[in-house]
Amino acid sequence: MADALDGILADLKDLGFTEYEGKVYLALLKNHPASAYTVSQDSGVPHSRVYDITRRLIKKGFAASRGANPELFTPLSPDDLMEKLRRDSARLTARVGVHLKSLNFRADFDPVWNLRNRDETLDRCENLIEEATDRIFIGLWEEELTVLEPVLRNAHERGVKTFILLYGKAQLDFATVYHHGTEHMPPTEETGRTVDAAFDGLAAVSGNLGGTLPGQVIWTKNRGLVSSIEGYIIHDLYLAEIRQEFGPRMDEVFGENLAHLRDKFYHH
Repeated sequence: MADALDGILADLKDLGFTEYEGKVYLALLKNHPASAYTVSQDSGVPHSRVYDITRRLIKKGFAASRGANPELFTPLSPDDLMEKLRRDSARLTARVGVHLKSLNFRADFDPVWNLRNRDETLDRCENLIEEATDRIFIGLWEEELTVLEPVLRNAHERGVKTFILLYGKAQLDFATVYHHGTEHMPPTEETGRTVDAAFDGLAAVSGNLGGTLPGQVIWTKNRGLVSSIEGYIIHDLYLAEIRQEFGPRMDEVFGENLAHLRDKFYHH
């Protein structure tokens, strides 16, 4: 029991209580209404400090008092305390956020994080899709689409402009979708499937999920890198749009699915 109380006291201190405030609040939970003398006995806080501590708890809305000679103290219930702490934290966070934004901070360090595997990559994509408010550009294969389709559909339905470059033939009834041919491309069992995505011009995911060799995928909020990844996807969308209009002529000049260009630039 003592260990449990020590853990609760530590948590209360993390929430902004001083040690004496936490001890007095916990003592009141066990025995209330209680006089200053009883609180001191139950909490181990010196009697000379109890009135000061209870006044601070009352000012914060964590306790109340009534009567005189003796004055009796009652704690806010744990449920009400948690709700009050949540509300106070939300208000404080919002206020601090407004003030910090007014400082016009510009980061001089925008890290690039490695994503360890397919599951971690798709989890990050899901989070960024859910956070998007303006536009999503994403290039992916059917196998990954089956996982991300619900959150992409939700993004489209809430008004996010969604452009999908799909390696495969699946048909979607939402978003602007371009199908990228997979003919004359190396088997994905060897090279691995890719995921490239940019969200609101603020964050991006890009890399290879792994085949014969281990995959390597990164995500970042570095504006320069995000812009490059978004531009790369958009240029693939340009090609997809051009192919819709000039497909036969493109195949004649550059080979099916640009095979001649792939040989020129990818096989040395």
